Amino acid sequence: MSKFSLTACSFAATLVIAATAASAADLASAPKELPLEAKAADPLIGFAFYSQYASDYNFRGVSQSNRQGSIQNFFEVQFLNNFAYAAMYSWQTRLPTQPDFEFDLTAGIRPVFDKLSFDLGVLAYFYPNEKRLINSATGAFLTTANSDFVEYAGKALYQLTPELAVGANVFYAPSFFGQHATATYTSGTIAYTLPASLFSFLPEAYAGGFSISGEGGHYFIGAAKTSATGFDPAIGRFTSFNLPSYNYGNVGVSYTFKNLLLDLRFHTTDISKTACFAFTGDYRGYLNGGRSGWCGDAIIGSIRWQASTAAPGVYAQPRGVLDFFN
Repeated sequence: MSKFSLTACSFAATLVIAATAASAADLASAPKELPLEAKAADPLIGFAFYSQYASDYNFRGVSQSNRQGSIQNFFEVQFLNNFAYAAMYSWQTRLPTQPDFEFDLTAGIRPVFDKLSFDLGVLAYFYPNEKRLINSATGAFLTTANSDFVEYAGKALYQLTPELAVGANVFYAPSFFGQHATATYTSGTIAYTLPASLFSFLPEAYAGGFSISGEGGHYFIGAAKTSATGFDPAIGRFTSFNLPSYNYGNVGVSYTFKNLLLDLRFHTTDISKTACFAFTGDYRGYLNGGRSGWCGDAIIGSIRWQASTAAPGVYAQPRGVLDFFN
């Protein structure tokens, strides 16, 4: 999450949608209902994890890693067949307040009603060992002392067909990035699994797993009121500074093969370079007249290794990782 001079824009959690679908032959041959002795019991506890490298840590259109690469990790414990969950994330950042990294905790529930599923949860964002920035000439604070904050999330996903899913998301933070400003992010998503027949030039084992997805949303952000905006003795409180609300979108293509996920994605916002500097506190803005490119268009690639109780991949094979190409 970016450490912004009068604010900061970063939330964890970039939404990535990955859809998988069985082949027509698989669907045709599958029995409508498994015999009782063939059904596995719903797991009381499950797990999911991933580790990935991304060419930039972009959160809702704003770079959190100074347009540089970022190592990211995730681990989740699932309860009652994934009805409830608790998870943690770590993100490599390069922010104005120079925290060691970003560390997020989240918990929630995931009710499912046939093709409609929900994810209702709360997220806590932490930035260990931040260093408050101060203007050496005037002594004015350039950032807040503590950027930690809490966000509430509601997500819905509807599986229109085995290949096509659409979703809607709402995130609300009562004190956005420690700025005492409310922030609400709303978005719609869509993901489509491409048919393997489009990639008939590839060996059959590698032709499936391609998908395209996109997201379009708007960030409604209020006014910051902190020591970084300045105290006004005439009114007896901190001065308000209106943070920019903005539109954000991304579109990309993904490829999944067993435990490997590759993603190439275009991100865009309508934030101007001057508003981006006021929003992020990008270092270069102090040298170039108050402009930042952290909020501009970006093409970002990532490579991820992932697994879960529901989709163990190579970990369910006799030789484990050695069976990746088998």
